[in-house]
Amino acid sequence: MAPTVLLIGNLTHAEDEWRALGSKYNLLEFRSGTREEFLSNCRNGVYDSVIGCYRSNGSTRITGPFDAELVDALPEGWKYVAHNGAGYDTVSVDACSRRKIAVSNTPIAVDDSTADTGIFLMLGALRSEFLLLYHD
Repeated sequence: MAPTVLLIGNLTHAEDEWRALGSKYNLLEFRSGTREEFLSNCRNGVYDSVIGCYRSNGSTRITGPFDAELVDALPEGWKYVAHNGAGYDTVSVDACSRRKIAVSNTPIAVDDSTADTGIFLMLGALRSEFLLLYHD
């Protein structure tokens, strides 16, 4: 039997790729709803066959953060959280670690833009300082 994976929230540019995974996995989706509905699905066995999920920061508006309450409600066979985001702000790595659930993220996705922003902020601060010191 093929493993089951869950999509939480929507995809922006990878619908075709998601559908293609259907040749290897059973695909489930929770694209909209509430945290309470998601927790109910977990507790009522809807996701008992799920081994992992794909989620993004945008899916937090649907399920809320993957905090200890949510992680504790996940079925026992759940082993992976593939988080499409640069950080772990919306995923409790401690709660996942206690359950031996692996968490991935996309740390290099915004490295360049973060560095650019840092440089522009420094230049702006220097410019303001220069204007204060040397303004007539």
